[in-house]
Amino acid sequence: MGSLSLPKRTSSASLLLCLLLCFLSLFISSDAQQLAPSQSGTLLRLQRLLEFPQTLAGWSSATAFCSLPPSLSLSVACSGDRIVELVIVGDRPASPGARNALSPAFSSDSLFTTLSRLPSLTTISLVALGLWGPLPGKVDRFPSLKTLNLSSNYFAGAIPVEISTMLSLQNLVLSGNSFNGSVPDLKSLTALVELNVARNRLGPDFPSLSSNLVTLVLKDNSFRGKIPASLASFHQLQKLDLSSNRLAGWIPPSLFSLRSIQYLDLSHNTFTGEIPSNVSCGDELGFIDITNNHLVGGLPSCMRSNTSTRVVLSSGNCLNAGDLKHQHSDAYCNDAAFAAVLPPANKISGSKSNVGVMLGIAGGVVVGAALLLLLVFLAFRRARVEEQKAIALPKPVATKSLAQDSTRTPAEAVVILDKGRMYGAARTGTLGSIPYRVFSMEELQEATNGFDPSNLLEDSARGQFYKGWLPDGSLTTVRSLRLNQKFSLQSLPQYLDLISKLRHHHLASILGHCIFSSQDGSNTTTMVFLVSEHVTNGTLRSHITEWRKREMLKWPQRLAAVTGVARGIQFLHTVTVPGIIGNDLNIENIMLDKTLTAKISNYNLPVLPRNKNSKGGYERPFVAADDRDLGSIHNLEKGEKEDIYQLGLILVEIITGKPTGSKNEVDSLISLIQKTLTDSPSDLKEIADSTIRGTYAVDSLRIAIEISLNCASRDPNQRPSIDDVLWNLQYSAQIQDGWASSENLSIQV
Repeated sequence: MGSLSLPKRTSSASLLLCLLLCFLSLFISSDAQQLAPSQSGTLLRLQRLLEFPQTLAGWSSATAFCSLPPSLSLSVACSGDRIVELVIVGDRPASPGARNALSPAFSSDSLFTTLSRLPSLTTISLVALGLWGPLPGKVDRFPSLKTLNLSSNYFAGAIPVEISTMLSLQNLVLSGNSFNGSVPDLKSLTALVELNVARNRLGPDFPSLSSNLVTLVLKDNSFRGKIPASLASFHQLQKLDLSSNRLAGWIPPSLFSLRSIQYLDLSHNTFTGEIPSNVSCGDELGFIDITNNHLVGGLPSCMRSNTSTRVVLSSGNCLNAGDLKHQHSDAYCNDAAFAAVLPPANKISGSKSNVGVMLGIAGGVVVGAALLLLLVFLAFRRARVEEQKAIALPKPVATKSLAQDSTRTPAEAVVILDKGRMYGAARTGTLGSIPYRVFSMEELQEATNGFDPSNLLEDSARGQFYKGWLPDGSLTTVRSLRLNQKFSLQSLPQYLDLISKLRHHHLASILGHCIFSSQDGSNTTTMVFLVSEHVTNGTLRSHITEWRKREMLKWPQRLAAVTGVARGIQFLHTVTVPGIIGNDLNIENIMLDKTLTAKISNYNLPVLPRNKNSKGGYERPFVAADDRDLGSIHNLEKGEKEDIYQLGLILVEIITGKPTGSKNEVDSLISLIQKTLTDSPSDLKEIADSTIRGTYAVDSLRIAIEISLNCASRDPNQRPSIDDVLWNLQYSAQIQDGWASSENLSIQV
């Protein structure tokens, strides 16, 4: 018995050791998939930059990103402690009529700066996320990137030339944006093909530098010009989709015979000329779409009919091949002939009239030359205008305000919506996504806990403000106002309908109302409760001064915030006639939401023309013991200039980081800034808040300082219009974006 017990103990020990080794191997394997802290932090920063899309809901510092189950809308793949694939599909498609772009605080440059902290990425796919702005040159900071998909967003401008240096790139998908300019010729990549010829002479270990581009999809943009001839050198290219652009000229015949091409879509452009009859199609080419262009003549034999292995679509041209009832007349395409750059004459075949072609070419040369001269003149003139704008702050535009329009009487100045402004607001997605509604008194009682004093936020001449919670958990502000007894109750619905239109991205928008009447003897008191969104991420000032509690705003974020305030003011000044002016624009009343979007919280309500039987002027429907008299046109003009002055003080504070206190302190600070700007502009950096140093372009800061001084002028007549202020803030932002893109450290202070 003793001799048999020893092997059993040995077997048990071996089993235990085996289990221990398996556990350790699992632990080591699991630990190997733990991301480096910098990688996890980058993903969380990306979540904020994308303004917390639903796809990324639930991400936190505790999220095991490498273990997330892949789905159609989200995929994160890791190798060791590095992220190698990132796929995010949002719910903000850039479809016609939709305005789903991210807020003005978004920066495409910041996005790619953040992404560059993940240098091991081989796949970047950011689809339908509302991204906008130019595609920055730093897109080339991913040495191993094989796939870049930014489709269904709002990117605009030209594709940066740096993209042609991305030697590992295999799939480039930029469809459904607003890119313009010419199709990138990627000539840096094609030039490297020539080096392969010398590869054998350089030795077998010399790396292959030829382009590996397999997919190029640029459909649904605004590209112009011709197809670059360099695309014919991409022998690995399998899918080319340039449809739904504004491309012109003739189609390079070699595209059809690329060695690997399988899918070719050139439809819905303005291509002209003929496809030579001797063109051959690649063996792999299974789909060709050239519909809705201005092509003439016949088709090569490989494209004349559909087969079991190849589909050819060619309707909507002026071809004499295929189903002629789906082709236009020759006149349709001849009208566009002047824009064509036809192939050499010896390559043209099947033309119905050589004389007509020659006349078309001659006419095209003459018209083209005239257009070229006109474009050169306009470009020169525009350059001169832009240069003048860049030199100095433009003078306020001499636009007529209500007070200056002597042709309009107060009685004629009825409250109306400026449809142009409202359309502009809607076009930029500023009308809010929560529908306006009418609340019951029971709902408001429940939201505010019976208007409990503990929920009272403010009790002033502007009314009583209570914090409330709606059933879906959203936080709101309920404002209580007493209706003026002289105001017609029959006019109240029309006035509230006007208030319901005050929806803007940079306002704490009004979400609904409730009307409640009570009887006290012979007197009837009517109360109106306005329900507004409650912004909870602190004031603009708190993000500048309370560094221990909040993330301190750098210069680009401060500039975006004050630009948002200016947009809100512009909306208030123009959405009604007369405009909503004399607003409380103290920096404490500028709130920031979770995406750091600035929202004006304490703005006024519209005023109305007085009754025809009165002496004129304007009135407020609600009782408010307010010092400001808005009953005269003179004070309406004064209110506009007061808003500009307050905006100037906000600008001063975000630049200097110093709260503007008493009038004497304000005057002293402004005098110091003015003296520095005049006597020693190079010392402006000493005025800037130390928190933003190293984050701004000097010229961007200088322009903002000039705007602030103009706005805070003691003479109201010298203060610029809100349109001028907004133009210059946007110009300052453009300079800042250019500086950030170039990363010119020589001007960093």
